[in-house]
Amino acid sequence: MYLNKLHAQSLLKQISLMALLASFSLPSFAIEAYQATYTANIKSGLNFSGTLKRSLSKASNGQWLFQDKISSMLASIEESSSLNIDNNQIQPLKYHYLRKVLGKKKKRDINFDWSKKTAVNRDNQSYSLRSGTQDSLSYQLQLQLDLQRGIRGNFSYPIAKKGAVSNIKFVQVGREVIDTPMGKLDSIKLKLDRGADAKRVTYIWFSTKHNFVITQLQQTEADGKSYSIVLKKLS
Repeated sequence: MYLNKLHAQSLLKQISLMALLASFSLPSFAIEAYQATYTANIKSGLNFSGTLKRSLSKASNGQWLFQDKISSMLASIEESSSLNIDNNQIQPLKYHYLRKVLGKKKKRDINFDWSKKTAVNRDNQSYSLRSGTQDSLSYQLQLQLDLQRGIRGNFSYPIAKKGAVSNIKFVQVGREVIDTPMGKLDSIKLKLDRGADAKRVTYIWFSTKHNFVITQLQQTEADGKSYSIVLKKLS
């Protein structure tokens, strides 16, 4: 019985040590507000260049606002996600998208009700949410937080779009140094996995020395359309 007691104590110590090591394997980071400016180039029949301003700010009620604004002489795009952040997990509350091109508008809105685990879009369509569901903007911030925690390799997130939730997957394909107006930035490169026959290819680079903010994003399509941004300023 004494040996069994010693064995039990040894197991408890091993379990405690494993739990302690696990707690250090994925550290928790305090999220910080920031502002980033990017040069943006869009080729989609109507080609134009502009400036993308991205910001993450915290309101007095404790919620966060993650926001993009692209402006040029021909077009403008506003995209925002109101969200909560708890233990490095993002929970979107409201998504808004507005695009204006030569007077034509395109809008998208999604409201998240986590108490009912449902989302309602602009057309008043309601659909079920899954744990960890992101919107079309907040997933980029979740990627940033996961990279900060040391997660590498493959990433998968459920995304609420239009009237359904579907998975979006990224694969780490390397590490590159990107030339930017801020200098050469060592960056982790991810590819959006759309499958082998995808006609649209998307890469995102995250700066290893700037809390993994996006350094560069490139998206190209088979018909020649493309979209890209490069980090210009960060504060």
